Amino acid sequence: MRVEAAGVTNTGQLREINEDSFLVDNHQRLFAVADGMGGHQAGEVASATAVEALRAAIASGRAINDAISDANVAVFEKAVDDPGLEGMGTTMTALVAPSFGDQLLIGHVGDSRGYLLRDGELSRLTDDHSLVEELVREGRLTPEQAEVHPQRAIITRALGVDDHVEVDVYTITVRTGDRIVLCSDGLTTMVRDRDVERMARAGNPPQRIAEELIEAANQAGGEDNITVVVVDVLEVEAGVPAGAEFVRLDGPVTPEPIAAPDVESPEPVTDAFMAARGRRIWGVVFLVVPLTVVLAIAVGGVYWYARQTYYVGIDDGEVVIFRGIPGGVLGWNPTVEERTRLDASDLPDSTRRDLDDDGAARGSLSGAHDFVEELRERTTPSTTSTSTPTTTTRRTVTTRAPTSPTLAGTAP
Repeated sequence: MRVEAAGVTNTGQLREINEDSFLVDNHQRLFAVADGMGGHQAGEVASATAVEALRAAIASGRAINDAISDANVAVFEKAVDDPGLEGMGTTMTALVAPSFGDQLLIGHVGDSRGYLLRDGELSRLTDDHSLVEELVREGRLTPEQAEVHPQRAIITRALGVDDHVEVDVYTITVRTGDRIVLCSDGLTTMVRDRDVERMARAGNPPQRIAEELIEAANQAGGEDNITVVVVDVLEVEAGVPAGAEFVRLDGPVTPEPIAAPDVESPEPVTDAFMAARGRRIWGVVFLVVPLTVVLAIAVGGVYWYARQTYYVGIDDGEVVIFRGIPGGVLGWNPTVEERTRLDASDLPDSTRRDLDDDGAARGSLSGAHDFVEELRERTTPSTTSTSTPTTTTRRTVTTRAPTSPTLAGTAP
């Protein structure tokens, strides 16, 4: 596969410091966007640290999801070692383009995005890990309401917030002529998808497309830092079928098994035949044992999935933080993780109904804590003066505060 790529970053019209970083590493065929957040300078430190850790991990042969997990640990440990960086975090959307075949890999955490432009039509490849996007996916908000929602800056997953992060991994089957756009939310909050599509359709090279998209975001207000990386697929390995849709994976990508050829004629009943039959029986044994192991891993994966998410709901009239998936998954039901001593009857009726139905703020524990604090602000004055929160103090990720640049905007 042959690709051409370029990246551009810009501080925007309102921010004094650029907290974004990007990576265009043609040698490793690695491309990434990271949008940092935190206190003074911390956001930029987070995004730059994540990008460099990602580069090092890929260079050492790590898979994309493991490489992003390594980047998460690097940001988390830097914040632990330096109290001045406490609370920092970053999004990351990264793409690896192998030199052979017709598939790209994307690893994703946060609300930066990946888009695919094919035959003039733009489609989103990644899901935002944000509070409003989860409400949209649950049908509680329309996309139009999400664009102006006051909590649209709250993200539910980021690098550096905890020592472990769940990484979404996508594999994309591409064709010659496809264009991939990676961007921070400084673009998508200012420029609608249909306008991104219109500009990305132009026949300009990646560098010019990235510059035009950033210019459009600034003309629309430029309320945040803006970063765009454009990757063009110039040539795909011959003989590989094109046109397959991208598939979301929950772990490392493994090749499809190759089917054995059919035997068209029976073998004679001889000693050689009996020996071959014995070999086939052992072959079945060697096949069944791995399948059993895979099944056990799958069951463990379902358990992990059912227990790694948190959300806010109501239990016995009190707002609580649950651990698990609303409604449960294959018998693994959610359990109460923390009680907040926040009386549900003091909340607005619409909010209480939302919590009663399927809960809210599904995602990380820190995201649930953020949402509980939002709920406290909605309670009646009398409740606010007498209620005492009992949630533990954690480093949370809510909005992006400006910081100062280091590695942002430097394309290797």
